[in-house]
Amino acid sequence: MSARTCWSCGGEVAAGDPICPSCSKVQPAAPAGATLDKFDLLGVAPSFDEPAGLDEKFRSLYRMLRPDIFARASPRERRYSLEQTTLLNDAYKTVKDPVRRAEHLLALRGIKVDPKMSPEFLEQTLEDRERLLEAKMSGEPLEPMAKGVREQRDRTLAQVRELVENGGDLAQAAELLARMRYYARYLDEVEGRAVEL
Repeated sequence: MSARTCWSCGGEVAAGDPICPSCSKVQPAAPAGATLDKFDLLGVAPSFDEPAGLDEKFRSLYRMLRPDIFARASPRERRYSLEQTTLLNDAYKTVKDPVRRAEHLLALRGIKVDPKMSPEFLEQTLEDRERLLEAKMSGEPLEPMAKGVREQRDRTLAQVRELVENGGDLAQAAELLARMRYYARYLDEVEGRAVEL
């Protein structure tokens, strides 16, 4: 990434830096539509695994950018602070979650996760849903079903890891990640959590 110019002092600011090193003013977030490297935003190396020290890096950056620090700053700085903390929170949620992290790794390589899935997988999901509905109506324990889906999820994530780390078919990895969304929604339903889309 290239450097940019600070809006306040005109000094040079590295592209990913949220604060100008010369005047300590918060910088604007990336333009809308720009592809951001969320690993870079958090100051961690891209990795399929959760980066070491992720929580500490997030907290450190958040302490510098949180909007209450800029309550008496200019409207521009308050807006930039809010933009930067929004980006930071989104980056943290992405890098913290194994599926979102894998999707982002693919996005950085130009591969979009497409929710289009094979007819066989869709048929399996319908069968899973019917069994879940029947189990709920009959009062049958749901944990055995959830365990099976967790195992499928874990196997699928291992396949994605293999493809991403060993230069495999990234389009196939994207399709497998789309399946991960289904597994997450299914488990949310089984465990009574609100489904996050």
